[in-house]
Amino acid sequence: MRPLAFDDPTFDYQTRRAAAYATYRGAELGEVLATVDGAEDGEGVEDGDYVGWYVAWRATADRVAGEAESALAAGHEETARDALLRASNYYRTAEFFLGPDDPRRLPTYERSRETFRAALPLLDAAAREVEVPYEGRTLPGYLFEPASSSTSSTSSPSPSAEARPTVVAVGGFDAIAEELYFLCGVPAALERGYAVLAFDGPGQGAPLRYDGLTARPDWEAVVGPVLDFLGDEPTVDDDRTALLGASMGGYYAPRAAAFDDRVAACVAFDHCLGVWEAATFGKESVASLVEQVPGPVVNAVASLRARLDPGARWQLRNSEWVFGVDAAGLSATLKEYSLVDVADRIECPTLVLAGEDDHLMPLPLAYELVDRLGGEAELRVFTREEGAADHCQVGNLSLAHGVVYDWLDETLGRGS
Repeated sequence: MRPLAFDDPTFDYQTRRAAAYATYRGAELGEVLATVDGAEDGEGVEDGDYVGWYVAWRATADRVAGEAESALAAGHEETARDALLRASNYYRTAEFFLGPDDPRRLPTYERSRETFRAALPLLDAAAREVEVPYEGRTLPGYLFEPASSSTSSTSSPSPSAEARPTVVAVGGFDAIAEELYFLCGVPAALERGYAVLAFDGPGQGAPLRYDGLTARPDWEAVVGPVLDFLGDEPTVDDDRTALLGASMGGYYAPRAAAFDDRVAACVAFDHCLGVWEAATFGKESVASLVEQVPGPVVNAVASLRARLDPGARWQLRNSEWVFGVDAAGLSATLKEYSLVDVADRIECPTLVLAGEDDHLMPLPLAYELVDRLGGEAELRVFTREEGAADHCQVGNLSLAHGVVYDWLDETLGRGS
Protein backbone atom coordinates (compact mmCIF):
# COMPACT_ATOMS: atom_id res chain seq x y z
CA MET A 1 0.00 0.00 0.00
CA ARG A 2 1.25 3.47 -0.86
CA PRO A 3 2.37 5.40 2.27
CA LEU A 4 -0.05 7.97 3.57
CA ALA A 5 2.44 10.34 5.18
CA PHE A 6 5.78 8.65 6.00
CA ASP A 7 8.31 6.40 4.33
CA ASP A 8 9.00 4.74 7.68
CA PRO A 9 6.38 1.95 7.94
CA THR A 10 5.92 2.29 11.71
CA PHE A 11 5.28 6.04 11.58
CA ASP A 12 3.01 5.65 8.58
CA TYR A 13 0.96 2.87 10.16
CA GLN A 14 0.48 4.88 13.35
CA THR A 15 -0.71 7.82 11.27
CA ARG A 16 -3.24 5.62 9.49
CA ARG A 17 -4.25 4.10 12.83
CA ALA A 18 -5.04 7.56 14.20
CA ALA A 19 -6.94 8.51 11.05
CA ALA A 20 -8.96 5.28 11.03
CA TYR A 21 -11.00 6.35 14.03
CA ALA A 22 -12.74 9.01 11.97
CA THR A 23 -15.28 6.21 11.41
CA TYR A 24 -16.47 6.78 14.99
CA ARG A 25 -15.79 10.52 15.37
CA GLY A 26 -12.33 9.87 16.78
CA ALA A 27 -10.40 11.75 14.08
CA GLU A 28 -10.64 13.95 11.04
CA LEU A 29 -8.33 13.21 8.13
CA GLY A 30 -7.58 16.89 7.61
CA GLU A 31 -6.47 17.28 11.22
CA VAL A 32 -4.34 14.14 11.01
CA LEU A 33 -2.55 15.23 7.84
CA ALA A 34 -2.15 18.82 9.07
CA THR A 35 -0.53 17.47 12.23
CA VAL A 36 2.13 15.38 10.52
CA ASP A 37 2.62 17.94 7.73
CA GLY A 38 3.37 20.70 10.22
CA ALA A 39 0.54 23.10 9.42
CA GLU A 40 1.44 25.44 12.27
CA ASP A 41 5.17 25.86 11.72
CA GLY A 42 5.49 24.61 8.15
CA GLU A 43 7.91 21.89 9.19
CA GLY A 44 6.39 18.44 9.08
CA VAL A 45 7.26 15.54 11.36
CA GLU A 46 10.28 13.67 10.02
CA ASP A 47 10.52 9.89 9.74
CA GLY A 48 11.75 8.50 13.05
CA ASP A 49 11.51 11.80 14.93
CA TYR A 50 9.90 10.73 18.20
CA VAL A 51 10.14 14.20 19.74
CA GLY A 52 8.66 15.92 16.70
CA TRP A 53 5.85 13.37 16.64
CA TYR A 54 4.97 14.07 20.28
CA VAL A 55 5.14 17.86 19.91
CA ALA A 56 2.94 17.87 16.80
CA TRP A 57 0.27 15.54 18.12
CA ARG A 58 0.23 17.13 21.57
CA ALA A 59 -0.36 20.53 20.00
CA THR A 60 -3.26 19.22 17.93
CA ALA A 61 -4.75 17.40 20.91
CA ASP A 62 -4.53 20.50 23.11
CA ARG A 63 -6.14 22.65 20.44
CA VAL A 64 -9.02 20.24 19.84
CA ALA A 65 -9.55 19.79 23.59
CA GLY A 66 -9.77 23.56 23.87
CA GLU A 67 -12.42 23.59 21.17
CA ALA A 68 -14.36 21.02 23.18
CA GLU A 69 -14.22 23.18 26.30
CA SER A 70 -15.48 26.22 24.39
CA ALA A 71 -18.30 24.24 22.79
CA LEU A 72 -19.36 22.77 26.11
CA ALA A 73 -19.36 26.19 27.77
CA ALA A 74 -21.62 27.45 24.99
CA GLY A 75 -24.00 24.53 25.41
CA HIS A 76 -23.06 22.83 22.14
CA GLU A 77 -22.86 19.29 23.51
CA GLU A 78 -22.67 17.45 20.18
CA THR A 79 -19.74 19.55 19.02
CA ALA A 80 -18.05 19.12 22.39
CA ARG A 81 -18.54 15.34 22.31
CA ASP A 82 -16.95 14.97 18.90
CA ALA A 83 -14.00 17.20 19.81
CA LEU A 84 -13.43 15.29 23.06
CA LEU A 85 -13.33 11.97 21.24
CA ARG A 86 -10.85 13.32 18.70
CA ALA A 87 -8.70 14.89 21.41
CA SER A 88 -8.56 11.59 23.31
CA ASN A 89 -7.30 9.78 20.22
CA TYR A 90 -4.77 12.52 19.47
CA TYR A 91 -3.39 12.47 23.03
CA ARG A 92 -3.07 8.68 22.76
CA THR A 93 -1.19 9.12 19.50
CA ALA A 94 1.08 11.79 21.01
CA GLU A 95 2.03 9.46 23.86
CA PHE A 96 2.68 6.48 21.62
CA PHE A 97 6.41 6.79 20.92
CA LEU A 98 7.43 8.20 24.30
CA GLY A 99 9.65 6.04 26.48
CA PRO A 100 8.16 4.42 29.58
CA ASP A 101 10.14 6.75 31.85
CA ASP A 102 9.58 9.91 29.80
CA PRO A 103 8.06 12.50 32.18
CA ARG A 104 5.66 13.57 29.43
CA ARG A 105 4.13 10.13 29.07
CA LEU A 106 1.84 9.88 32.09
CA PRO A 107 0.41 13.42 31.82
CA THR A 108 -0.34 12.86 28.14
CA TYR A 109 -1.95 9.50 28.84
CA GLU A 110 -4.01 11.09 31.60
CA ARG A 111 -5.26 13.72 29.18
CA SER A 112 -6.35 10.96 26.80
CA ARG A 113 -8.37 9.36 29.58
CA GLU A 114 -9.77 12.66 30.85
CA THR A 115 -11.05 13.79 27.47
CA PHE A 116 -12.53 10.37 26.72
CA ARG A 117 -14.31 10.25 30.07
CA ALA A 118 -15.60 13.77 29.60
CA ALA A 119 -17.28 12.56 26.39
CA LEU A 120 -19.11 9.67 28.07
CA PRO A 121 -22.12 11.66 29.37
CA LEU A 122 -22.53 13.12 25.89
CA LEU A 123 -22.77 9.80 24.03
CA ASP A 124 -26.03 8.48 22.62
CA ALA A 125 -25.69 5.46 24.88
CA ALA A 126 -25.36 4.48 28.50
CA ALA A 127 -21.68 4.47 29.44
CA ARG A 128 -20.02 4.20 32.81
CA GLU A 129 -16.61 3.60 34.27
CA VAL A 130 -16.18 0.24 36.01
CA GLU A 131 -13.56 -1.43 38.18
CA VAL A 132 -13.17 -5.20 37.78
CA PRO A 133 -11.83 -6.97 40.90
CA TYR A 134 -8.59 -8.73 40.00
CA GLU A 135 -6.09 -10.40 42.34
CA GLY A 136 -6.45 -7.86 45.14
CA ARG A 137 -6.52 -4.94 42.70
CA THR A 138 -8.94 -3.71 40.10
CA LEU A 139 -8.82 -3.45 36.33
CA PRO A 140 -10.36 -0.23 34.96
CA GLY A 141 -12.79 -0.29 32.11
CA TYR A 142 -16.02 0.96 30.60
CA LEU A 143 -19.39 -0.69 30.25
CA PHE A 144 -21.39 0.57 27.29
CA GLU A 145 -25.05 -0.27 26.78
CA PRO A 146 -27.74 0.90 24.34
CA ALA A 147 -29.39 3.98 25.80
CA SER A 148 -32.61 2.11 26.59
CA SER A 149 -30.74 0.03 29.19
CA SER A 150 -30.69 2.88 31.73
CA THR A 151 -32.09 6.29 32.38
CA SER A 152 -28.78 8.14 32.09
CA SER A 153 -25.20 7.63 31.01
CA THR A 154 -23.97 7.46 34.61
CA SER A 155 -26.68 5.51 36.39
CA SER A 156 -26.76 1.77 36.96
CA PRO A 157 -29.09 -0.26 34.70
CA SER A 158 -32.46 -1.02 36.23
CA PRO A 159 -33.06 -4.61 37.44
CA SER A 160 -35.86 -4.98 34.89
CA ALA A 161 -33.65 -4.07 31.93
CA GLU A 162 -33.39 -6.69 29.22
CA ALA A 163 -30.39 -9.01 29.30
CA ARG A 164 -28.43 -8.43 26.11
CA PRO A 165 -25.73 -10.29 24.21
CA THR A 166 -22.43 -8.79 25.31
CA VAL A 167 -19.04 -8.25 23.74
CA VAL A 168 -15.89 -8.10 25.85
CA ALA A 169 -13.33 -6.01 23.95
CA VAL A 170 -9.79 -7.29 24.59
CA GLY A 171 -6.83 -5.11 23.65
CA GLY A 172 -3.33 -6.10 22.68
CA PHE A 173 0.35 -5.17 22.88
CA ASP A 174 -0.03 -1.38 23.10
CA ALA A 175 -3.70 -1.15 23.96
CA ILE A 176 -5.52 1.28 26.19
CA ALA A 177 -9.18 0.74 27.05
CA GLU A 178 -10.23 4.10 25.64
CA GLU A 179 -8.93 3.25 22.17
CA LEU A 180 -11.00 0.06 22.09
CA TYR A 181 -14.10 2.23 21.74
CA PHE A 182 -12.91 3.03 18.22
CA LEU A 183 -10.83 -0.02 17.32
CA CYS A 184 -13.50 -2.55 18.32
CA GLY A 185 -16.37 -0.50 16.93
CA VAL A 186 -18.33 0.02 20.13
CA PRO A 187 -20.82 2.40 18.42
CA ALA A 188 -21.51 -0.26 15.77
CA ALA A 189 -22.14 -2.85 18.48
CA LEU A 190 -24.47 -0.52 20.38
CA GLU A 191 -26.50 0.14 17.24
CA ARG A 192 -27.18 -3.58 17.00
CA GLY A 193 -28.22 -3.90 20.63
CA TYR A 194 -25.05 -5.31 22.19
CA ALA A 195 -23.56 -4.29 25.50
CA VAL A 196 -19.78 -3.88 25.39
CA LEU A 197 -17.17 -4.01 28.14
CA ALA A 198 -13.75 -2.55 27.25
CA PHE A 199 -11.01 -2.80 29.84
CA ASP A 200 -7.28 -2.62 30.56
CA GLY A 201 -5.53 -5.84 31.53
CA PRO A 202 -1.98 -6.58 32.72
CA GLY A 203 0.59 -5.07 30.36
CA GLN A 204 -1.92 -2.51 29.12
CA GLY A 205 -3.15 1.00 29.86
CA ALA A 206 -3.48 2.01 33.48
CA PRO A 207 -2.39 -1.30 35.09
CA LEU A 208 0.95 -1.07 33.28
CA ARG A 209 1.45 2.65 33.78
CA TYR A 210 0.31 3.02 37.39
CA ASP A 211 0.71 -0.41 38.95
CA GLY A 212 3.60 -1.84 36.95
CA LEU A 213 1.54 -4.90 36.01
CA THR A 214 3.32 -6.49 33.08
CA ALA A 215 1.75 -8.87 30.57
CA ARG A 216 0.97 -12.51 31.31
CA PRO A 217 0.27 -15.33 28.84
CA ASP A 218 -2.52 -17.08 30.78
CA TRP A 219 -5.28 -14.62 29.97
CA GLU A 220 -7.97 -16.95 31.21
CA ALA A 221 -6.85 -15.64 34.61
CA VAL A 222 -7.68 -12.12 33.41
CA VAL A 223 -10.88 -12.76 31.47
CA GLY A 224 -12.27 -15.00 34.23
CA PRO A 225 -12.69 -12.11 36.70
CA VAL A 226 -14.16 -9.97 33.92
CA LEU A 227 -16.82 -12.60 33.25
CA ASP A 228 -17.42 -12.90 36.99
CA PHE A 229 -18.00 -9.15 37.11
CA LEU A 230 -20.40 -9.24 34.16
CA GLY A 231 -22.32 -12.05 35.83
CA ASP A 232 -23.62 -9.50 38.34
CA GLU A 233 -24.86 -7.13 35.63
CA PRO A 234 -28.61 -7.54 35.02
CA THR A 235 -28.36 -6.32 31.42
CA VAL A 236 -25.75 -8.92 30.46
CA ASP A 237 -26.86 -12.26 29.05
CA ASP A 238 -24.41 -14.74 30.55
CA ASP A 239 -25.18 -17.26 27.82
CA ARG A 240 -24.39 -14.85 24.99
CA THR A 241 -21.05 -13.31 25.88
CA ALA A 242 -18.35 -13.05 23.21
CA LEU A 243 -14.70 -12.04 23.28
CA LEU A 244 -13.39 -9.66 20.62
CA GLY A 245 -9.59 -9.60 20.75
CA ALA A 246 -7.86 -6.83 18.79
CA SER A 247 -4.24 -7.08 17.61
CA MET A 248 -2.37 -9.15 20.22
CA GLY A 249 -5.81 -9.53 21.74
CA GLY A 250 -6.13 -12.04 18.91
CA TYR A 251 -4.01 -14.23 21.17
CA TYR A 252 -5.46 -13.15 24.51
CA ALA A 253 -9.11 -13.73 23.60
CA PRO A 254 -8.71 -17.24 22.09
CA ARG A 255 -6.41 -18.20 24.96
CA ALA A 256 -9.15 -17.31 27.44
CA ALA A 257 -11.77 -19.12 25.36
CA ALA A 258 -9.66 -22.28 25.49
CA PHE A 259 -10.02 -22.45 29.28
CA ASP A 260 -13.37 -20.81 30.04
CA ASP A 261 -16.55 -22.37 28.70
CA ARG A 262 -18.56 -19.26 29.55
CA VAL A 263 -17.26 -17.74 26.31
CA ALA A 264 -20.03 -18.27 23.76
CA ALA A 265 -18.10 -16.94 20.76
CA CYS A 266 -14.65 -15.58 20.02
CA VAL A 267 -13.28 -13.18 17.41
CA ALA A 268 -9.55 -12.88 16.70
CA PHE A 269 -9.13 -9.42 15.17
CA ASP A 270 -6.48 -10.01 13.83
CA HIS A 271 -5.30 -13.55 14.20
CA CYS A 272 -2.37 -14.27 16.52
CA LEU A 273 -1.36 -17.91 16.59
CA GLY A 274 1.66 -16.91 18.63
CA VAL A 275 3.77 -13.83 19.26
CA TRP A 276 7.09 -15.62 18.73
CA GLU A 277 5.75 -17.39 15.65
CA ALA A 278 4.72 -14.04 14.15
CA ALA A 279 7.95 -12.24 15.08
CA THR A 280 10.19 -14.91 13.57
CA PHE A 281 8.09 -15.95 10.57
CA GLY A 282 10.40 -16.37 7.58
CA LYS A 283 13.42 -15.69 9.81
CA GLU A 284 13.51 -18.94 11.74
CA SER A 285 17.18 -19.65 11.07
CA VAL A 286 18.22 -16.18 12.28
CA ALA A 287 16.03 -16.55 15.37
CA SER A 288 17.61 -19.92 16.12
CA LEU A 289 21.06 -18.42 15.83
CA VAL A 290 20.18 -15.53 18.13
CA GLU A 291 19.02 -17.97 20.78
CA GLN A 292 22.50 -19.46 20.90
CA VAL A 293 24.22 -16.11 21.45
CA PRO A 294 25.03 -14.95 25.01
CA GLY A 295 22.55 -12.52 26.53
CA PRO A 296 24.87 -9.49 26.67
CA VAL A 297 25.58 -9.87 22.96
CA VAL A 298 21.86 -10.08 22.17
CA ASN A 299 21.24 -6.91 24.16
CA ALA A 300 24.08 -5.10 22.39
CA VAL A 301 22.88 -6.10 18.91
CA ALA A 302 19.29 -5.19 19.74
CA SER A 303 20.44 -1.80 21.01
CA LEU A 304 22.40 -1.15 17.82
CA ARG A 305 19.45 -2.11 15.62
CA ALA A 306 17.18 0.12 17.67
CA ARG A 307 19.46 3.09 17.02
CA LEU A 308 19.29 2.48 13.28
CA ASP A 309 15.60 1.65 12.89
CA PRO A 310 12.89 3.82 14.52
CA GLY A 311 10.34 1.01 14.34
CA ALA A 312 12.72 -1.49 15.92
CA ARG A 313 13.56 1.05 18.63
CA TRP A 314 9.93 1.48 19.60
CA GLN A 315 9.21 -2.25 19.42
CA LEU A 316 12.19 -3.17 21.61
CA ARG A 317 11.54 -0.48 24.19
CA ASN A 318 7.83 -1.23 24.38
CA SER A 319 8.43 -4.99 24.54
CA GLU A 320 10.81 -4.60 27.48
CA TRP A 321 8.21 -2.43 29.23
CA VAL A 322 5.15 -4.59 28.51
CA PHE A 323 6.78 -7.95 29.23
CA GLY A 324 9.20 -6.81 31.91
CA VAL A 325 12.31 -8.42 30.38
CA ASP A 326 15.35 -7.23 28.44
CA ALA A 327 16.10 -8.12 24.82
CA ALA A 328 17.95 -11.27 25.84
CA GLY A 329 14.92 -12.55 27.72
CA LEU A 330 12.36 -11.77 25.06
CA SER A 331 12.61 -14.97 23.03
CA ALA A 332 11.82 -17.21 25.99
CA THR A 333 9.04 -14.90 27.13
CA LEU A 334 7.38 -14.50 23.74
CA LYS A 335 7.26 -18.26 23.23
CA GLU A 336 4.88 -18.47 26.17
CA TYR A 337 2.33 -16.47 24.17
CA SER A 338 1.30 -19.22 21.78
CA LEU A 339 -1.95 -20.98 20.91
CA VAL A 340 -0.20 -23.90 19.23
CA ASP A 341 -0.77 -26.29 22.13
CA VAL A 342 -4.18 -24.99 23.26
CA ALA A 343 -6.10 -24.01 20.11
CA ASP A 344 -7.69 -27.45 19.91
CA ARG A 345 -9.34 -26.76 23.28
CA ILE A 346 -11.34 -23.85 21.86
CA GLU A 347 -14.78 -25.29 21.27
CA CYS A 348 -16.86 -22.15 20.90
CA PRO A 349 -17.49 -20.73 17.40
CA THR A 350 -14.50 -18.62 16.40
CA LEU A 351 -14.08 -15.98 13.71
CA VAL A 352 -10.52 -15.31 12.58
CA LEU A 353 -9.75 -12.10 10.68
CA ALA A 354 -6.61 -11.49 8.63
CA GLY A 355 -5.22 -8.90 6.24
CA GLU A 356 -3.25 -10.00 3.22
CA ASP A 357 -0.71 -7.20 3.78
CA ASP A 358 -0.56 -7.37 7.58
CA HIS A 359 2.97 -6.33 8.56
CA LEU A 360 2.71 -7.82 12.06
CA MET A 361 0.75 -11.07 11.66
CA PRO A 362 1.83 -13.06 8.58
CA LEU A 363 -1.17 -14.40 6.66
CA PRO A 364 -0.07 -18.08 6.58
CA LEU A 365 -0.34 -18.18 10.37
CA ALA A 366 -4.05 -17.37 10.12
CA TYR A 367 -4.65 -20.54 8.12
CA GLU A 368 -2.64 -22.53 10.64
CA LEU A 369 -4.67 -21.14 13.52
CA VAL A 370 -7.96 -22.06 11.86
CA ASP A 371 -6.69 -25.58 11.19
CA ARG A 372 -5.79 -25.99 14.85
CA LEU A 373 -9.05 -24.74 16.36
CA GLY A 374 -11.10 -27.41 18.06
CA GLY A 375 -14.55 -26.02 17.29
CA GLU A 376 -16.38 -24.35 14.44
CA ALA A 377 -14.12 -21.78 12.79
CA GLU A 378 -14.39 -19.23 10.01
CA LEU A 379 -11.60 -17.22 8.37
CA ARG A 380 -12.09 -13.87 6.64
CA VAL A 381 -9.10 -12.51 4.72
CA PHE A 382 -9.30 -8.82 3.79
CA THR A 383 -7.68 -7.57 0.60
CA ARG A 384 -5.96 -4.41 -0.53
CA GLU A 385 -8.77 -3.84 -3.05
CA GLU A 386 -11.08 -3.54 -0.04
CA GLY A 387 -8.71 -1.09 1.62
CA ALA A 388 -8.60 -3.42 4.61
CA ALA A 389 -5.45 -5.48 4.07
CA ASP A 390 -3.52 -3.87 6.90
CA HIS A 391 -3.18 -4.93 10.53
CA CYS A 392 -6.58 -4.78 12.26
CA GLN A 393 -8.07 -3.52 8.99
CA VAL A 394 -7.45 0.10 9.96
CA GLY A 395 -8.01 1.19 6.37
CA ASN A 396 -11.65 0.08 6.43
CA LEU A 397 -13.03 -0.41 9.92
CA SER A 398 -16.61 -0.15 8.66
CA LEU A 399 -16.11 -3.25 6.55
CA ALA A 400 -14.28 -5.17 9.27
CA HIS A 401 -16.81 -4.35 11.95
CA GLY A 402 -19.65 -5.22 9.61
CA VAL A 403 -18.12 -8.67 9.20
CA VAL A 404 -17.57 -9.05 12.95
CA TYR A 405 -21.02 -7.98 14.09
CA ASP A 406 -22.87 -9.74 11.27
CA TRP A 407 -21.13 -12.92 12.39
CA LEU A 408 -22.00 -12.27 16.02
CA ASP A 409 -25.62 -11.60 15.04
CA GLU A 410 -25.74 -15.03 13.45
CA THR A 411 -23.78 -16.76 16.20
CA LEU A 412 -25.28 -15.19 19.34
CA GLY A 413 -28.59 -13.90 18.11
CA ARG A 414 -28.94 -10.19 17.56
CA GLY A 415 -29.78 -7.88 20.47
CA SER A 416 -32.86 -5.71 20.37
